[in-house]
Amino acid sequence: MRHEQELTRLVGEQSALRRVATLVAAGIGEKELVDALTSEIGSLFGAQRANTMRWDGDSIEVIGEWSSDGKAAMAGQVFTYGGDTIVARVVGSGAPARIDALSDLQTDFARERWRELGIEASIGAPIVVDRSVWGVVTASRTATDDSFPRGAETSLGDFAALVAQAIANAQARREATSLAEEQAALRRVATLVAAGRPRAEVVEAVTREATILFGAETVSLMRWEGVRDEVSVVGGWSVGDEPPIPPGSLYHPMPGSPTLRVLETGYPTRTDEISSELGACFAISAPVIVNASLWGALTALRPELPFSAGSEVRLRSFADLTAQSVANALAQEEMQASRARIVRAADEARERLERNLHDGAQQRLVAVSISLRLATARLPDGADEARSLLTAAAEELTHAIDDLRVLARGIHPAILTERGLGPALQVLADRTRLPVTIANELPTRLPAPVEAAAYYVVAESLTNISKYAHASAVEVRVTRSDGIARVEVVDDGIGGADPSRGSGLRGLADRVEALDGRLGLESPASAGTRVWAEIPLR
Repeated sequence: MRHEQELTRLVGEQSALRRVATLVAAGIGEKELVDALTSEIGSLFGAQRANTMRWDGDSIEVIGEWSSDGKAAMAGQVFTYGGDTIVARVVGSGAPARIDALSDLQTDFARERWRELGIEASIGAPIVVDRSVWGVVTASRTATDDSFPRGAETSLGDFAALVAQAIANAQARREATSLAEEQAALRRVATLVAAGRPRAEVVEAVTREATILFGAETVSLMRWEGVRDEVSVVGGWSVGDEPPIPPGSLYHPMPGSPTLRVLETGYPTRTDEISSELGACFAISAPVIVNASLWGALTALRPELPFSAGSEVRLRSFADLTAQSVANALAQEEMQASRARIVRAADEARERLERNLHDGAQQRLVAVSISLRLATARLPDGADEARSLLTAAAEELTHAIDDLRVLARGIHPAILTERGLGPALQVLADRTRLPVTIANELPTRLPAPVEAAAYYVVAESLTNISKYAHASAVEVRVTRSDGIARVEVVDDGIGGADPSRGSGLRGLADRVEALDGRLGLESPASAGTRVWAEIPLR
């Protein structure tokens, strides 16, 4: 008879284990699994109460509860860990335990607790996840003074192992989901960096994505300006309406704060306790290293819970993308500055050459021409042959002077320097064989580099139109608004212009882009050509 009872118990236990294992394999949620397991334990072991509890190192929280009378009311309650309870024994030993009677308890606190709950006997087993006690499952009898069968606590451990596996599976799923979300956020930011988007746009994306991903209250990018204990806030994102420190403000990290530790060490940091960083907050911070030098720090804050272990290392990935964007912007700025210096040097060389030609060689040739004409006038009446030779020389000299003047104007028109863009464009229009309408809407003169760029855009366009467009009219318009000068040259020719066929437009693009401007060409076949440029006035 006893053998049959044992066999029936084993069959029931295996059936219950299969049902729980099926739920684990199906990947149901943690709460549903805990509720199902607690119910199975209570029924299988002939208990009147069963509980599943979570241990966080300091206290015990009831996360699953079952009672035979349906009057369970402990779910969600948190108890201080300690005393000689079944939970304390399981947590302390990391192994299944049992208490068969009130007399087995060794402290007044535990005995008083048992009397309060009406417990006669208990068994418990640990839920072990990653080699650490994650929680405890217990079964208790209240309606009888019979203890649980020998080995029941070990059998209970089999159910706890299934719960541990389900929790590990859920954690793995959460980690996989979190990793996928992190990689997606990094890809979105990396796409902006690769596209060369403005630094401000990248900073906003980085801080927004990091705020969401890490569950932060705010994330800020701070730049170290070289002054000890002082940084400037470049940008940030906050769950609230405004970031705690507006962009452009100076910020002085407190001693020991993660931001200051990053600036001191160059390594990511995390606080497990409340930090002095912008008030009472938990924080993580990662260095932003640009061209092998510490540029600043990316710091995430939240007031209630510490960030998970390793989150500061994960934040480093966002800091590295920020650093790449900063490096790209610095390289772009340096390239533009270099191109501007080259263009400015070329313009200055042109101006010097034009002045030298005008004040030197051209004036000397004019003087020689005048001397030849005076000599011709003073020849005696019979010197016809000499007069003829001197006259021919004077004419050739006049042609040379004209050619030299044309060359000087092409190098750098003096009228542009002396009188500005409008008169210089009018000279270009007068020299063009086509009707050219000039619409100059500039109220004042532009900066010299901008005037030169606009002039050469029009000059090159008019040259190309005269050679290739077969146009009957040209319109040139120059305007300025919102800190940008705009130049537009439109003809009614055959269109189909291809900028790759010559170096003129490419050279114009270099000149315009050196000033952080843009040059465009629109030339559909049989519909004329439009060349335009936009140049910032700075």
